[in-house]
Amino acid sequence: MPNDEQEANWSAVIARCLAYLCLKNSEYRDKSTLEQAAFLEKLGLPMNDRAGVVGSTPASLRELARQARSKKGGKKNGKRKRR
Repeated sequence: MPNDEQEANWSAVIARCLAYLCLKNSEYRDKSTLEQAAFLEKLGLPMNDRAGVVGSTPASLRELARQARSKKGGKKNGKRKRR
């Protein structure tokens, strides 16, 4: 069984490397950390791996996403706040 675990770990390493190469060769290489993380999310990378590739932490990415949502002025369900 240790052989199966090693293969799974190598698969994850290869996936992260490919995601990094895709990011650096895409139009997102000069974008913000949040936009880069969103691109990596579209590639299917989990939050911890996305944070590692863009040089951040999962908590920081969550906070950036929260701030971006609050700047739009709306709630997640799409309803506006009444005055």
